[in-house]
Amino acid sequence: MSFAQEVEEVVVTGTRIQRATDATSATPISVFDAAALEASGQTTLEDFLQEVPSMTGGQLGSSVNNGNPGLATVSLRGLGSSRTLVLLNGRRLSSSGPSTGVVDLNTIPTTAIERVEILRDGASTIYGSDAIAGVINIITKKNFEGAEINFDAGTSQENDGQEYLAAWTFGATSDEGHVMMNVQYTRRHDIFQGDRKFSDCPLFESGDQVLCGGSGTTTPARFFIPSSDDGLIVDPNTGEVRVFDPARDGFNFAEVSYLITPQEVVTFYGYGEQELWDWKDFTTFGTFGEILYANRQSDQLLAAEGTFFLPTAPATNPGNPTGEDAIIARRLAETGGRSFNQDLNMWRGVVGIDGEFCNEWTWDISYNYSRWVDSQIDRGRANPDRFTTLLDPAACAADPECAAAVDAAGVTAWNPFVSGTFTDPLQDYALVVNSPVEKATLNSLQANIAGDFGGFSMPNTSEPFAWAAGYERRRERTETTVDGAAGLGLIYFVSGVDWGGGYDVDEVYGEVRLPIMEGCDWADLLAVEASFRYSDYDTIGDDTTFAVVIDWAPFEQLRLRGTWGEGFRAPGLDDLFLPPTQSAETYTDPCVNWGGSTDANLRANCAADGLPPDFELGSSQATGLFGGNEDLKAEESENWTVGIVWTPTFVEDLSFTLDYFDITIDDAIGTFNTNTIVSNCYTSPNFSSPSCDLITGGAAVGVPPLPTAPTRRAQDGTIAGQLLNAQNISTFETSGVDLGADYTMDLGPGVFTFSGSATWLDEWKYQASEFEPTVDLAGKFGVDPVTTRIAAFPEWKIYASFDYEYDCWASTVVVRMEGDVDDIDPRDTDLATHVDNTWYMDFNFRYFRWEDITLSGGIRNLWNQQPPYVTNYDDMNTLPLSYDTVGRFYYGRVTFKF
Repeated sequence: MSFAQEVEEVVVTGTRIQRATDATSATPISVFDAAALEASGQTTLEDFLQEVPSMTGGQLGSSVNNGNPGLATVSLRGLGSSRTLVLLNGRRLSSSGPSTGVVDLNTIPTTAIERVEILRDGASTIYGSDAIAGVINIITKKNFEGAEINFDAGTSQENDGQEYLAAWTFGATSDEGHVMMNVQYTRRHDIFQGDRKFSDCPLFESGDQVLCGGSGTTTPARFFIPSSDDGLIVDPNTGEVRVFDPARDGFNFAEVSYLITPQEVVTFYGYGEQELWDWKDFTTFGTFGEILYANRQSDQLLAAEGTFFLPTAPATNPGNPTGEDAIIARRLAETGGRSFNQDLNMWRGVVGIDGEFCNEWTWDISYNYSRWVDSQIDRGRANPDRFTTLLDPAACAADPECAAAVDAAGVTAWNPFVSGTFTDPLQDYALVVNSPVEKATLNSLQANIAGDFGGFSMPNTSEPFAWAAGYERRRERTETTVDGAAGLGLIYFVSGVDWGGGYDVDEVYGEVRLPIMEGCDWADLLAVEASFRYSDYDTIGDDTTFAVVIDWAPFEQLRLRGTWGEGFRAPGLDDLFLPPTQSAETYTDPCVNWGGSTDANLRANCAADGLPPDFELGSSQATGLFGGNEDLKAEESENWTVGIVWTPTFVEDLSFTLDYFDITIDDAIGTFNTNTIVSNCYTSPNFSSPSCDLITGGAAVGVPPLPTAPTRRAQDGTIAGQLLNAQNISTFETSGVDLGADYTMDLGPGVFTFSGSATWLDEWKYQASEFEPTVDLAGKFGVDPVTTRIAAFPEWKIYASFDYEYDCWASTVVVRMEGDVDDIDPRDTDLATHVDNTWYMDFNFRYFRWEDITLSGGIRNLWNQQPPYVTNYDDMNTLPLSYDTVGRFYYGRVTFKF
């Protein structure tokens, strides 16, 4: 992190009033320049920003394989990527398809970045919706001159997960204008979960043992028959029917699942500005333009599809050894896995005019258009009706296509009780390719003007009163076109409903800065700022937000700053219009081994479901229904910060910052968390909790219900049919302290620079609804209410860099720390509920003896820190959203300048 040392009049993130940006900013801002990004050794913006201490909780990226369509996001304060406004040169980017307000960081070329400004404070009055948690403003190299070529390559210690980058940047300046262009290509290779010891097998616990297990949907099939209460399997060695054993028979889905997802990204970025003419005694005129194109090819690979819809193999099936109809939970391992491929194209263009009036007021008018088109192909998906037919010899014979498939396979029906029987002809008949298309567009017309009150200032100040005002007309649209087969209901677990929607909003904002005192006793500077924004949406109506900033320096070396502001977030288009969609939610079932529980209500309720005291689950996923709600209203927030900046004069080039933050969000848009629903229901007397009404059973999601608990569980024992539609029901509260320090000194023959930042998270509270208890995730790991994935919220998070430069070389050591965390809701029998402080060290070395060539390289995760095992994990036996899963990584770079 570095702060500008030279005072330069620019527009700082969080305000549109011209001012100097440095360590004495009136609002808490972290600034990372291109040198910090390069020294980190990261080729993507995702990996760099997610390490910043003010980011916490669940964030999507390369380590999220299941359910992530290639996105890379950040979550300021852990409040979610849709509450973190990401800007490019102060203007919005397109939403990621239907995920309104979410920006895919993969589409931004790192070699075009000059600096990244992170406003760690809400800014709804300046930028509108989505800035509740703060703003990330990415500033490009608009004044770059000359040419630069970069080549990067890296590989993990295990010789996998290779990363490559090639980029060309060009810039030229004339007396009246400037142009800059950047082309960048990046590629990341995959890593499989089976390639790492910590993730090569799904782990489960039995007593005091941690065992290798897997999914209860396996091959050969696990099955259920009316005459037995147990799940059964045909032993692959003896051919005899026996009780299913999770440790012995569970399907190892990790071996064929990605740990790191691959992708290729090509971007083109261009910026230009030109002075047009000077209208004497009135205003200057100039024009500017910006263009960004990105193509991302990405994919995810999961274990093979299973018959999660639980079809029946009738007694007449030639492979059925029981003489009874059998409900089948079979993994289609013969297919090799489910692949999800994205071919994303994103365009963004900005055109505008600007100028400066003769009284030094500045103005600009711009139009911003952005479009997102993501064509997806998913392979290996099941057609449930055809599986039902394929299992029944009589039904298959009556279907010409099925009859041809089994005839080509040399059978009369599919035998799921034996491995290797789901052959290519049967796959061609029963599997479907899913190819939806997601689109989103952004149109924004913006006008801004900034100036002063004719140079008016208080008698004892040199800085005049200043103001800024503006208008924005913004329109966002989204559209999802489902696959034709999905529209006919032929693909399991895939919505068959085309949907879309949009909103228009008109906004007006204004802000003033009023310097009151300067150079006085106990007031080297005292200034007040105030701002407002009025927004009128055609979906939710209008709203007005206000903010106030106090900037006081009692003497030159010490600055006190405080902010208070209101914020809001308009419901996203997915929040409003998404149709009911099935979702497999990872959850912890309280009835597992309920016989060892001391909770009387839990014991009674699990017994009432007909579950044995030693109940085990073959799956940790509950099939629920989530969707939008057109009656939603805006989220509302209140945030304030109090901080100090100390720049002592007795030590040159030293500064400290300390800021306390507090953010409260009311009427937050959320869904009832599956874990919360299930826990509250099963620990209430006689299923009396309102949460029980939100569990509707297997029939609601198209799977056979458990006969002893049809309104709560599926045949395989998992919870089913929980309702997760969006509502204004939730509350977030988070507070803590940000610490920062920067120091530069001569050390020996060279120069030493230290830059450090840390965040102490005092509280991170979430209440799903007024009927639910408040949980505090600070210092804990558990289900992130925003992403519904399990993530860590450590109390302490640290990022510190130590840089030394001498003559023609420089080196940087980065130390990162994720504080210790405990499971937010451990069971009595869980073995791994605590994670110690986790430290990482990165090393970078640069050599620049030649004028036009720089060589650099380094090691990320120098100590090869392995991710921790936890009982309550989402994937990979750990918390991949929070900890490094790659291990030690080597990289090198060569840069040519002309």
